[in-house]
Amino acid sequence: MTRVEWVTISCDVCGSADHRLLFVKEGFRHVRCETCGMVFVNPRLAGHLDFQASSGTGSMGDDSLSPPQRQRLRKELSSMEPFRRLNRIMEVGAGRGWFLLEASRAGWETWAVEINSSALDYLRKIPVNNLVVEPAEEFHAPAASVDVVRMWDVIEHLESPRRAVAHIHRVLRPGGLLRLATTNFASLSRKVNGPEWVYLNGSDHIFLFEPDTIRKLLADAGFWDVKIRTRSFNLRRKLYHPEHEPALRWSLWRPFRKLIDETIRLTSFGHQMIVTAVKPE
Repeated sequence: MTRVEWVTISCDVCGSADHRLLFVKEGFRHVRCETCGMVFVNPRLAGHLDFQASSGTGSMGDDSLSPPQRQRLRKELSSMEPFRRLNRIMEVGAGRGWFLLEASRAGWETWAVEINSSALDYLRKIPVNNLVVEPAEEFHAPAASVDVVRMWDVIEHLESPRRAVAHIHRVLRPGGLLRLATTNFASLSRKVNGPEWVYLNGSDHIFLFEPDTIRKLLADAGFWDVKIRTRSFNLRRKLYHPEHEPALRWSLWRPFRKLIDETIRLTSFGHQMIVTAVKPE
């Protein structure tokens, strides 16, 4: 029987060792920092980085993209055009590479930072100009060398979001753009579902950001003009060990799902945060 090893950490955002227990899910303690409010898994699995490289969710995604999905990526790339000066774009945690493939088609020089073995198999089959096989917390790339860095549903998996964001700040040119997405612990769907919320998976999602904590992380790293919008209301609940979806108790919400989705975009309570930040000139 394999012995599970744990490591206890301080808050990655502010460094405080003071925290309080929120709940335990499937053996993973989810705590909130008493100083800055960051929510994280503590202790966490000692082999977390190895898990991300060999398994994790790095290679999850569609085997192919539908026309509407490709259109959404093209629209996202179009919004990045004002930042194109050096013609270099980087994705940290590139997964299967769909975004970088569209960026390449739009004429960008593409950089991918990835460690997941399955994802790397996909990335080696598409035209990525520079493939960096190193963790987000310590990847090597020239300073001030890229216009845009994208990090999509990745930061919650990292051992140190603070170090990763510092590396991103270094490689972005002055005036460059960071665009990231992550789950929102302050979302309405998390509050409705409680500890059974689908995105609470302590072996994988070890940092759970809210608007205030992601804003603090980016500001402390030297970013400014931080903008946050949220979207979607997700009723799904899930247990991961073993994988199992409990019966949904909130069936009365279902007829109002679309209305809730449209309304929640106007608030800070959507289940996903879309964040943009700029490195000062």
